[in-house]
Amino acid sequence: MFYSNDQYRINKVWVDDAHVWAETTNGWKAGYPFKQWRNLANATQEQRQNFFLSRYGIHWPELDEDLNFEGMFADAGLCKRSDGENAIFYQA
Repeated sequence: MFYSNDQYRINKVWVDDAHVWAETTNGWKAGYPFKQWRNLANATQEQRQNFFLSRYGIHWPELDEDLNFEGMFADAGLCKRSDGENAIFYQA
């Protein structure tokens, strides 16, 4: 488990039939089942695949849904939440 001053970079985000997944450069993988969010649960697979990445999360503009990377990894028990929720980030 890391502390709030550690940072990890996202290198991959993908969706399957039931989940959205993210992976860090150090190999951590975390995912959320779509059923946890009504907008994602009711979306088509095409809508679920239509996301973009910001520095700290995943965004589905058509569905008006946003997920934070650090929240995904904290909920998976891989880290503690930091004060700013920005310890896990994406950089193009």
